[in-house]
Amino acid sequence: MANPDFYTLAQNTVIGSMLIDEACVPLVMSKLTEDDFVDQTCRNFFRVIRELVMEGRPVDLVPIMGKLRDQGDYVQFARRIMDETSTAANVGNYIPEVLRGSMMRRFWGLCSKGLQCTDPEDAERLARKMSSVFSATDRMPRMTGPQLAANFKERMSSEVIPEYLPWGLPTADRSVYAELGDMILLGGYASSGKTLLSILMAMTQAKRAYKVGYYSLETRPEKMADRIFATLSKVPMDRIKTRNFSGRDWAKFAQAANFVATVCPFDIIRAAGSTVDDIISDAIGHGYQIIYVDYVQLLRAPGVRDTDGYSRITAASQALKTFSQNTNTAVVALAQLTRPPGTESKRKNEEEPEMPTMHSLKGSGQLEQDADAVFLVFPFDRKDNKSARVFRIAKNKDGDRPDPVLLEFDGSTQTMVETGSEGISMDDWEEMDQVEITDGGEDNPFG
Repeated sequence: MANPDFYTLAQNTVIGSMLIDEACVPLVMSKLTEDDFVDQTCRNFFRVIRELVMEGRPVDLVPIMGKLRDQGDYVQFARRIMDETSTAANVGNYIPEVLRGSMMRRFWGLCSKGLQCTDPEDAERLARKMSSVFSATDRMPRMTGPQLAANFKERMSSEVIPEYLPWGLPTADRSVYAELGDMILLGGYASSGKTLLSILMAMTQAKRAYKVGYYSLETRPEKMADRIFATLSKVPMDRIKTRNFSGRDWAKFAQAANFVATVCPFDIIRAAGSTVDDIISDAIGHGYQIIYVDYVQLLRAPGVRDTDGYSRITAASQALKTFSQNTNTAVVALAQLTRPPGTESKRKNEEEPEMPTMHSLKGSGQLEQDADAVFLVFPFDRKDNKSARVFRIAKNKDGDRPDPVLLEFDGSTQTMVETGSEGISMDDWEEMDQVEITDGGEDNPFG
């Protein structure tokens, strides 16, 4: 069992080392923060030492005491830990113990709340937070120049070809070298097909055995299931919505159900009203490798007013970016675009609206800043929402940005396929168990 006294000793030794040897202060500051110290006195000492360093002043006891209140008690504490710390040479060995103590403090706090919890939903949120407590021990891992060179040589010498995230669109698969840990934006106008395209992408990745979680802040999972089954079965949405099925349709549904359950399973989570922290905690707790957030402008951010759209979206984007990097999770965030550029000018002089760019993302420039890649999808004919869609790679940090391509779009069967490619179809994937499809009867083969 963890010993709280040992964590107290580690904290005292770290602060004592900073007091007796200013040379170790940069190392401590690079590894710890004020919140890592369980003991309030140690926390206050760390805070004022950090303030002195940032002010360019020497880390001496006199200026430290000048910043602290109740100096009598602090003086006695400082003298005691300086006497007990014989050398600062071993401070590096105590830093990890301070971190572990901080983690245990958060863990014990959550356990205490759990004992008082009577609401199952509150208990579930606490359980998700517990899973993230020990997720990171080094906040800013680094590689030195020699390490970078050795790592590059090792990777280039390996016979293993890196695997990049598949998208189901040949243009994206050829050009975008996205990996776990990256953040990708998929932008589109309202009702332009970005949710449909994201579902097709999620299915492609799930088929490649990635664990995918799709957080829907706008659409119920049942409605998304209707789209998935229309896509796979090619049964029109109006027949699904009106339950006007034939025996052949039921057989197609059975084939699609097997496909969804075994070949490309991914989770759809109803996340309406969630904060970005809620989604991050849930994703960590369920071990997703790729998450979709539909869509980012609907996310709430703790400590930010819902009415302050710019600050809220900025905070959400930064949190998702940090989460993706720290946990090696790919984040695909859907985003609304502002109304088509050039709309006003078109009314005046009939000029065509300009093609949207990543600067068209609604709400905050932080979105385009944080993204490793930006995909855009929009109707080819702005006046006809049934027209083909244009797919554009507006940002690509690690590759080229090819010319936009057309996607053949059928809203009835919820399909969106790059022109000249086969796209996502049940018939193309051999892993599916085949269900005989006939025209006879109205029997439901699910049973």
